[in-house]
Parts: sequence; structure tokens; C-alpha cells
Amino acid sequence: MRTQGIALVATLALMALIALLVFGTFFRTQIELWITRNDTTSVQAFYAAEAGLQKYKAVLFQQYVWREQQINTGGGAGCYSSLVTGVDLYRNGTLLTFTDNRIVLAQNENVLDTNGNPVGQYTVTLIRDAQDGQLFTLVSQGISSGAKATVQATFRLSNSGYLEQAIFAGTGQANRWLNGGATIRGGIYIVGDPNNPDQYAIESNGNFTLFNHYNLAAYSGIANLVESTYQQVDDLCASVRVQYGKISVGGSTLIGEPNNKVKGVFVGRGSQDITGQNVNVCQNNKGVCTEAMGSFDLSNPPPFPTLDAKLDSDTCSSYSTWRTCLQDKAVLRIERIGNTLNLLQPLQATLHPSCLSAMQSGTLTLDQGTVDCTFTRLDGTLGGFKYSYSGGQGVLEVYGDITLEGLNVVFKRPIAYRALSGSAKKATFAVLAKNGQGGSLVINGNLLPDASQGKFPNHVLGIIAEKDVYQRGHYVMAPVYAGGTFRVVKDNVLFGTVISNQFCTTSAGNQTDCNAGQKAEVVYIRIPQENRPVLMPSLKGGVPTFKVLSYERR
Repeated sequence: MRTQGIALVATLALMALIALLVFGTFFRTQIELWITRNDTTSVQAFYAAEAGLQKYKAVLFQQYVWREQQINTGGGAGCYSSLVTGVDLYRNGTLLTFTDNRIVLAQNENVLDTNGNPVGQYTVTLIRDAQDGQLFTLVSQGISSGAKATVQATFRLSNSGYLEQAIFAGTGQANRWLNGGATIRGGIYIVGDPNNPDQYAIESNGNFTLFNHYNLAAYSGIANLVESTYQQVDDLCASVRVQYGKISVGGSTLIGEPNNKVKGVFVGRGSQDITGQNVNVCQNNKGVCTEAMGSFDLSNPPPFPTLDAKLDSDTCSSYSTWRTCLQDKAVLRIERIGNTLNLLQPLQATLHPSCLSAMQSGTLTLDQGTVDCTFTRLDGTLGGFKYSYSGGQGVLEVYGDITLEGLNVVFKRPIAYRALSGSAKKATFAVLAKNGQGGSLVINGNLLPDASQGKFPNHVLGIIAEKDVYQRGHYVMAPVYAGGTFRVVKDNVLFGTVISNQFCTTSAGNQTDCNAGQKAEVVYIRIPQENRPVLMPSLKGGVPTFKVLSYERR
């Protein structure tokens, strides 16, 4: 009996142990199934979130490109992107606008498997930076069987068009004079020489500076000529791009500042093309204070605009060359061949004798006399231009777009301009070469808008010279194109944009060479789309850029 009792106890104990093992195995299996299920749903939630992020990242870039091509109005000082006002998601004129800097782009959209069955959902929100109009964050939250995952990406939307920079330069002499004491407030874009990528496009060993801000109160008599919202800008969204070539950063050079960095420095083949070492500033980044740095990043970069190439702008896209567009669109077109002057547009106009006589020598000099090249159009409005001088001040009235060929032009005295194209406060004054003659323009005095007719940049005269522009005057406020060299004398300032094959600083007012170490400035003042002179270099839609700055999984 005792033996049988022990056997029973042992059997029961063994059965209990087996039951415990079976239960433990079952419980462990269940836990593993739960963990696997949780892992599966977590992965599904992550991929749902990722699907939403990738879809709407592509949608937003397409939206941005489309908006840049469609919108012909808008844009303020500093950082701007056409999406700051909202998103026309379906391109039907219905704009989704920001509320507290947020837009919900998708709410519980399904993610389907290969059989069409829902495996998750996502909600996508676009967040606009409150201070930076080019900076956006896309947040996508995925859900699958109760599991949640969030991914987000921060990106910068920008446009690298000609009039979006302080300086847009071509090849020239590798722009090596962009150094010394020059101060640039705004972005720089340099095409460079594709045949010589080891050439320095910027070689700054002195106190060259590139800042991301300006305050016009620092320039005597300038602020009152500019619209109030443009008088001080703390963030210009400045960047440096060099397609072919290198930059050298040395001495006390500043490209950006630790507390106000430029948005990006993208040069040639990357960091290997950024040489030298600045002192005491952003040491971990070769002395360049920037949010992002790397190789040249545009897949379809804009070329340097030339007169005999096609300009795919809103106004000139139907013309084979920019030159023919300037010639055909001009309200007044005068040509000089040899010693003969021809009025080509309008053919039936009668001009004041002071007009053609002032051009007879081959150089139109606006000095102390009156030059009246105006005429009355069929609708009763004026066309052409008129210059008058009184009390030490010249006044240049420009009615529509002007094209002079085979002539050089000298603005001898300080000039206040009045640019009037119908009701618009904008016009261009173009000086082209003809048979090797003319094509250059010299500015000896200030060239500033007449504020009584409108303030910059809502009142703009664009300057175009096929060859060279020489700024000897202290202040010039205009977008300027020079197919050859834009030369600026030390201590002088250009407010607006310079588009030139070569940017050059020089030490005195009669120099034809370039000298490093000269203190001159370019201050970028952004011109809204609707106020840009229509014959200035532009590309329809510009060059939209979508750059992802960060990616985060939560």
C-alpha cells in the first residue's frame, strides 16, 4: 500500500510537471504569437506611414513645380515659396490653406496589399515653418490593427532662377575677383567653366563676406525708396552654388554666420572642392556656416543667359533668341550701323530732334541736356524715354521697354528713374551691340527709383547690356544684366540683382581691369513676380529645387 501511494504521488507530480510544461510552452507560444503579431502590425503601421510620406512628398514636389509655372504673382522679401499661401492639391483652383501653420493633406487613407485588402491607414499633415517660407515638414502617421508609427521629413523648397540670387554669374575669368573686401547679402550662383572644374570660382582670402540678411537703415537715403516690408530682412534664404569649379575659404572670410547660416553650399564635386580654412568660425565645416553642404545639386541647372540663345521665359519663349525678343517687344527700337541711325520701332513715329542727335556720336550720354525720345501711341499714352536735368539731378522717364543697338550709353549724372509700362511700374532699358559697335553702359552717378512714382521693388527699371556694365555711381537700385563684365568701384552698392558673366571689383572709377581687396556690395532685394520687368532674363517656372534636410522615424 505504501509503495502504491508513493507511485500515485509520483505519477500525480509527474502529470503536474507535464501539465506545467505544456501550459508554459502554450503560454510562451502565445506570447511569441502576440509579439509576432505586434511586430507585424508595427511593421505594417510603419510601412503605412512611410507610404503616406513618400506619396505626398512626390505630390508636393509636383505641386511646387506646377505652382511655380502657373503663378505669375506673389512673393515677398526674404524666404519665399509659392506654397506658403496653401496647396492646390487637385489643381482645380481650390486652395487648401494653413491653419496654425498646418494642413491635413490626407485623413485615414487606406494602404492595400497585393490582393486589394486594407492593411493599414495613414494621415499626412504638412507643417509650414512660421519664420522660413521655404521650410516645410511632412508628418505621416500610420495605423495597422491598433499599432501606430510616425515618420516625418523636413525639406526646403527653393527656386534657383536668375532673379532669385544676389549674383548669377557665368564663366568669365572664373569670377576670381569675387573676394577681398566684397560684401554680398544674398545668394550666389556661378556656372563656372565645364572644361576646367579645378579652377577657383571664388577664392576668398581676405575679408570677403556673404550674409543672409540686410538692413537698409545702414545705407544713407536708401530705406525711404523701398517698400516698408523690404527695408529689413533677417533671412534671405541665401545659398552658394557653383556648378563647375571650386571655392577657397581663408583669412577672415565669412560665408554665413553661426547665428544666421546660409541655407546651403553646393560646389562642384562636393567637399573636395571647398578648400582652405577660415579662422574662428564654424570650424567643423571648413569655416562655412551653412545648414547643408555638398556637391552641386541641380539636375537641370539654368545656363547663363546670352542674347543669341533661347530664353524660355513667359514673354520670350516663342522667340528663337532673347535678342529677337528684345527687338520685337521693344516699344522704342533705335539702331546705329556705322554712322547711320535708324528708327526701327515704331516706324511711323516722329521723335524730337534731341533724340537722334544725342546718339549721333555712337555714345548716348545723359548729362546736363534734355534728350526726348518719347512719342504718342494710338491709345494716347506715351512710349519711349525722356531724360531731363535740373538742380544736380537727372530724371529718366521710361515708357515701356527700350532697345538701343550699336550704341554705348553713359548715365553721367545722378538719376531718378520713372519706369512706366501702362499702369505697371516696370520697364527695361536694353543696350545691344551691332556689328561690333556699342553694347556697354556706364553708370557714373546714383541710379535710383523716383519714390513719388512708386517704391522699389514695386517700381523697377531693368538694365540690360550685351557687353559690360560699369557702376561708378555710389548707389544703384535695379536688376542688372551684363553679358560681359559687371564692374563695380570700391565702396559702391548695387541693390537688387546682378546677372553677369563676370563680377568684378575695381579700385578707381576709370579702371578697365579688376582688383582684389576692394570693398563693394551687392544687396539682394527680391522683386515680386508681378513687378519683374518682363524682358529681363528669366526661366518659366525657374528651377524648382526640393531638398530633404532630415528624416525621422518615431
